Amino acid sequence: MLSEKLFSVRDKVNVMDLNKNPLGIFARKLLVVGGAMYRLYDVADEDTTISTVKEKLIAVRPTYTFYRGDEKDANELGKLRQELVSFGPKFWFEDPSGNTRFRMKGNLLELHYKIFKEDNPVAEINRELFHIRDAYGVRMDPRLDDDTAMLVLGIVIMLHHEREEREERG
Repeated sequence: MLSEKLFSVRDKVNVMDLNKNPLGIFARKLLVVGGAMYRLYDVADEDTTISTVKEKLIAVRPTYTFYRGDEKDANELGKLRQELVSFGPKFWFEDPSGNTRFRMKGNLLELHYKIFKEDNPVAEINRELFHIRDAYGVRMDPRLDDDTAMLVLGIVIMLHHEREEREERG
């Protein structure tokens, strides 16, 4: 489960397991030249960055680059991109070589997404209604390894960020 913190200087999203035990914290870096930057921190040690996601500021389509650890380490995992024309929001995630690893398809209201790997669903995301703050339920295939599961959580945060930016633009 992902739950946005209600009162925070910077965007913060708590990552929790089914029993609401904390697993990590996604936090938006405040002072960044360029697009938004989010980092996933270890809940036990907030100085340890598990992964970083950086938005490309000037792009034809929304593009987010994912890194293992800090972006300065240059350990790129891949890019999340949005299809320009589609019925309902559609995204894909490609590795650094340009090979598609995942496809994401959302409904028109952006309340439900499915993530596919080679046409097989590996995760479902549901935006929970009737909460003061945004909350998402994320169901993942239990066969996903930890690195892939963290990548999926990063994708969820960027889908949320993209929806918020579209709402701000009107």
